[in-house]
Amino acid sequence: MAILIGDQRPRDESGAADAAEETRRRRDPEATRKAILDAGEELFVRNGPIGTSLSQIAKKAGVTKSLIHHHFGSKEELWQGVQRRHFRKYFELQKRMIQESSSTAELLEESIVAYFRFLQQDPKSVRFFSWTLVEGEDGHCPMDEEKELFELGIEKIREAQAAGEIRDDLEPFFIIKTLISLPMAWFQTHEDTRALVDSEIDAAGLDEMYLRDMVEIFLGGVRPRPTS
Repeated sequence: MAILIGDQRPRDESGAADAAEETRRRRDPEATRKAILDAGEELFVRNGPIGTSLSQIAKKAGVTKSLIHHHFGSKEELWQGVQRRHFRKYFELQKRMIQESSSTAELLEESIVAYFRFLQQDPKSVRFFSWTLVEGEDGHCPMDEEKELFELGIEKIREAQAAGEIRDDLEPFFIIKTLISLPMAWFQTHEDTRALVDSEIDAAGLDEMYLRDMVEIFLGGVRPRPTS
């Protein structure tokens, strides 16, 4: 008869329990995917994709590495899956704005404000993007949804340039990159900026001041210049 000490189990019983857990997880794929995504998001945000191993994610999620490979294939695909789930609502909002907008100038203003508010309300998103900058190209591969938004936005801007609504000497891709970078840069250096600004205005007040001036600076740069 096997003698158990504390929580220890004989090797064969432990292996049987692991196999039973594996079977249970396979029978509930949605719950398993969610557990893996939840664990991946927590660890990726904390340690970055390169600093997070599949073994750590498996332990956190209570699954085996083989189940992660079964559902996601690789760590890179899991990283993309975590980002896709995290940014889904923003992607859907931005896509709808592009498709429904009749004025590109108004769309650009609405888009930069919407992105600012998204980052303001979701600090995890800033962490995600910060890790891609720290880890370079190995830490980020554009998602299909991200590529689609760029393609839709570029097409919309080119139409506005042809109609004289937006400066036609600017590259549409760079317009979109600037739109994304201005809000992101603010929140990536939020605390440093507050320390540098000699002001008694609280963080929320500084956010609103920056948002106001950021929109004016950005739109002032893309609107057609007055003819002399």
